[in-house]
Amino acid sequence: MASDPFFIDPSKKRKRKGRERSRVGDKFSHKKQRAGNRAASDVAPESSGEDEVDKVGGDIFEDESEENEEDVITDEDQAARVQQEEEEEKESAADKRRRLAKQYLEDLKQGASAEGGNGEFSFDAKDLDREIIESRLQKEVAEQKGFAYKQIGGRLQIAGARVTKRRVATVGLTSLAVRYPYLYTVSKDMELAKWDIKESGKKPRKVKYVRGGPRFAEIKKDASQNGHSDEILALAVSPNGQWVVTGGKDKRLVVWSGENLACQRAMLTSRRNGEVYGLAFRRNTEQLYAACGDLKVRTYNIGQQAQLETLYGHQDIVEDISALSQERCVTVGGRDRTAMLWKIPDETRLTFRGGDSIEKFQREIKKLRHEMQEAGQTAPRSDSSFHPFYVEGSIDCVSMIDDGHFVTGSDNGNISLWSLAKKKPIFIQRQAHGLQPSEIPQQASAEKDEAKAAQQIPAQNPYWVTTIHAVPYSDVFVSGSWNGTLKVWKLSEGLRQFTLLAELPGAKGVVNRIDDYEDEKNSQIRIYAALSKEHRLGRWIKAPQGSRNAIYTAVIDLGQPEAAK
Repeated sequence: MASDPFFIDPSKKRKRKGRERSRVGDKFSHKKQRAGNRAASDVAPESSGEDEVDKVGGDIFEDESEENEEDVITDEDQAARVQQEEEEEKESAADKRRRLAKQYLEDLKQGASAEGGNGEFSFDAKDLDREIIESRLQKEVAEQKGFAYKQIGGRLQIAGARVTKRRVATVGLTSLAVRYPYLYTVSKDMELAKWDIKESGKKPRKVKYVRGGPRFAEIKKDASQNGHSDEILALAVSPNGQWVVTGGKDKRLVVWSGENLACQRAMLTSRRNGEVYGLAFRRNTEQLYAACGDLKVRTYNIGQQAQLETLYGHQDIVEDISALSQERCVTVGGRDRTAMLWKIPDETRLTFRGGDSIEKFQREIKKLRHEMQEAGQTAPRSDSSFHPFYVEGSIDCVSMIDDGHFVTGSDNGNISLWSLAKKKPIFIQRQAHGLQPSEIPQQASAEKDEAKAAQQIPAQNPYWVTTIHAVPYSDVFVSGSWNGTLKVWKLSEGLRQFTLLAELPGAKGVVNRIDDYEDEKNSQIRIYAALSKEHRLGRWIKAPQGSRNAIYTAVIDLGQPEAAK
């Protein structure tokens, strides 16, 4: 019975020496790129009690009952063991995973120090970088909990940003996506292009491109004969760079090889109003979310190249979508003025109502009047004298900050900050990109009398927010408008409000999409933007003079953290 592991006293177990522990060290030294994820999953089984402990140590424990027959379990040891078991039973699943991960790292450290490089099992920088493992585990836990853990807003040296613009010989650049060392772009003339961005501060270099056309009007069984037959509006790249997915007005998703842009499959979304306006991959997975013109959100597994679910709820076209690590996504429904967070496993959604109301505006004006009266100042009689009010007609873009917060941009220039704990915005920045210039009376009216002509000039309208992008799990996001402005915003410490850091220079054209790449090696962040002569969804605006279809790049250095100064 002594050889049966089910009848071994747990107290009479010890670590294997030499060869077994060396095998564990080699395992992590060869795969330290995924050490954080593997460590967390390996030490967090679903079962509880002593069975879980046995599973954790199944590879490194053996029976030593014959070697240590003299060992005796005292009453104190027994009582301590019972107390420990009771505490473990009260633990939640998350606490248990966290405890076991810490224990695992501590065991690694103790094993390395115990051998001291003299035995078969020794650790050094080449075998295992413990700091990297710890940081990866911290990031993994932070992402699972949905925390904004990267505080980079105070480190951005925007004044010294290095800006380049790469002109693109296409019609209507609509979107881009970064998967280092490459960048991908799509356009209204049905071109998908791949760009090399390895060299920081230099213009992207085109590596390969493919174009669609009328010849792809029908989806064929031979995947190599498929492509787009109408404008491409959306683009997403899988986290591992293996797949590139595009969608547009032809109501189909086309899956491409990330390496050579070879078409792998074309999938029809819907024959009626199935245009694809937004795409987003869930982080570190092959799960794809698609925002469509038939008021639906579709989920796909790109590895299996199959559709999984169809989500209903919006009352207008779903214009934009965003997703992070958890199995959920956020969408905005255009003129239904709502944002919806979809919890895929629970088959539920949360609805957030936009539409900046006149009642809220009047309450703000009343508060301002009261503050001015207390300060002994004379308040204006007209409410519009404080600042004009513009009705929010549609919410056009969205980006998740973490799994509990997101930001949206609207057609009245509002940028709103949302939290899952509240159905209304917790902070609104109105006219974020300013107001359009006033028209000249002689040009706006046929009246010869200048006074009468001035009365007929329409009121100034705000530049609406065409795209918005939050650096994932950080305190920074970037917004763009159709007047060619790119603004960088910093979130407060408690994610209760945000302030403007700076405006990035040199952007001319309609900003249709923004993405970023965090270059940790060079301690910098790169902001990429797709500039165009027209909005990605239409041609109803007049682009600023000098607009070009171009890839805009701003390289921003990161200073030292406050703690290191």
